[in-house]
Amino acid sequence: MGDTCSREVTAPMCGIFGFVAPKPLPATLVVDALRTLEYRGYDSWGIAYASQRDRMSTLIVDKHAGRIPAATAAYGATTIALGHTRWATHGGVTDENAHPHLDCSGTLAIVHNGIIENYRVLREALERRGHRFRSDTDSEVFAHLLEEILAASHTVEPNGTDPADGHRLVQAVRQAFAQVRGLNAFIVLHLPSQQLVAVKSTSPLVIGIGRDGVFVSSDAVALVGHAQRVHYVSDEEIVLLRQDGPLFFDRCTGAQTEPRWEHLTLRPADTSLGGYPHYLIKEIHEQPRVIERIVRNRLDGARQLAELIRQSYGTFLVGCGTAGYAALCGSYLFSRIARRHVNAVIASEFKYQEHFLTDRSLVIALTQSGETVDVIEAVQAAKRRGARVAALVNVTGSTVDRLADFTVPLSAGPEQSVLSTKAYTAKLAVLLLAAHILNGSEHVGIDVLWRAVDGMERALAPQTLDRIRAVADRLVDAEHCYVIGRGLSYPTALEAALKIKEVTYIHAEGFAGGELKHGVIALIEDGSPCIVVSPLDETRADILSGAMEVRSRGAWVVGISPEPDEAFHVHIPIADVGDASPLVAIVPAQLLAYELAIRRGLDPDKPRNLAKSVTVK
Repeated sequence: MGDTCSREVTAPMCGIFGFVAPKPLPATLVVDALRTLEYRGYDSWGIAYASQRDRMSTLIVDKHAGRIPAATAAYGATTIALGHTRWATHGGVTDENAHPHLDCSGTLAIVHNGIIENYRVLREALERRGHRFRSDTDSEVFAHLLEEILAASHTVEPNGTDPADGHRLVQAVRQAFAQVRGLNAFIVLHLPSQQLVAVKSTSPLVIGIGRDGVFVSSDAVALVGHAQRVHYVSDEEIVLLRQDGPLFFDRCTGAQTEPRWEHLTLRPADTSLGGYPHYLIKEIHEQPRVIERIVRNRLDGARQLAELIRQSYGTFLVGCGTAGYAALCGSYLFSRIARRHVNAVIASEFKYQEHFLTDRSLVIALTQSGETVDVIEAVQAAKRRGARVAALVNVTGSTVDRLADFTVPLSAGPEQSVLSTKAYTAKLAVLLLAAHILNGSEHVGIDVLWRAVDGMERALAPQTLDRIRAVADRLVDAEHCYVIGRGLSYPTALEAALKIKEVTYIHAEGFAGGELKHGVIALIEDGSPCIVVSPLDETRADILSGAMEVRSRGAWVVGISPEPDEAFHVHIPIADVGDASPLVAIVPAQLLAYELAIRRGLDPDKPRNLAKSVTVK
């Protein structure tokens, strides 16, 4: 088991947070941060902190299966603490498997985001040497491995103290991290030295400095209100967090390094509900302002992206899930507007098609988080073959952002609902602009996006919402739902179906309208809900013909369209915005998914089995 400085494997999604402060802070601060990070995983949660009594320091651990309750235990004040919210991979959802995990002595606690791929071998060896495990997780291995290394190196003195500089602790964490395989992030709390150590490979970590102390988190959103400056930890770094500030070291050599600090631009309003009952509906309503910002602030980025495409010989849009559908829509936009063939590939399938990449190829990665493992692997494959990499990313400082040769920041603001909405429409807006710029019609692209902003506002208007709610009332007990579209509306149909299935658990499928006769129509029976996306473009006659065909076989047809038609039982009106129709047509589908979730008694922000970014394979 050698060093893992260049290893490329996988990691899951969890939320981690910790702090070291010169003066005691409420330990509940960690719990509040975990609530902010709960979209990263909500199977279980827990905290660990140092409690000072009678000049003795004790490590207090409290952890539970399930979501974080509105009210938690009364925790004391402390100068050092960490916490974790879990998305389970190894070991069931139990109190014992919740993080943090302790070593045998109870003086060292760890939280973990990732998968230790060789944990079985490590655990068996540690058990043979007398270590006692309390959980079924892979994560606990790291606590015991570090305990053993510390003991062997005599880092912890017989009186329970630890060298003040913490360098031996850093060295021990380096050694332990070199023995675990996978993409992992750890925060280690060492009680004797009252210090934290943070280390990662691909899984994100952010260091923050504020008036009250030093903070570390898996996501910058949890640092809002605590930190004024942040540093995004690279895979080559290991960080020691002390009361007087953080120290940074090269993970492979141990040499001290200098961080790159930047101002944290997020505000409390960005992460609050702002009067909305759920983040999903808030983020749906934020979309018009997001598109406004794209038009005002991302023209230069779209121009540079267009020029990269112009210079390339073979361009590939890659993404997963919603981002994958944005990539597919982008392929249609470049064909339709710029007469340019741009390939759309699901990121998880890209490695099976990477063989034709050359140093003239361009890979454009689409990702909200910038941490999706399949997108990261696609980017890494492209770079290995000498291709250029551009990225449309919503999270500055993320892995994809750092790996890309060029990035267009989406600047959509935090998405705290698990479902992606505003990042999706932001990607479409940038791609549409780039297509028009490539075509020499930049002014047309700007104009159509302003029309889309108005169209999205109209789609969010109360009169439209009333019709959507009536449809939700009809579909609340549905088991199946079908969405059809053609051309630019085909990716919209796929994304609409995805939104419905993600948050309602209704089996929803999106289809190309022309495929109805090729098997799909066999699914239609009396009362089958069928949503038809029909803009006023060249596809309208054909898609309406398909709508009438399914209606004649008993389907209940909902039309999302600028104009009504006899094929529709219910018409949900949208604005006619030309090439920007995917930005407007998706809004009623997003709203329908939300309204259905509410009626079915489901949490629209935290669907079962899902996390915000899929970083596990």
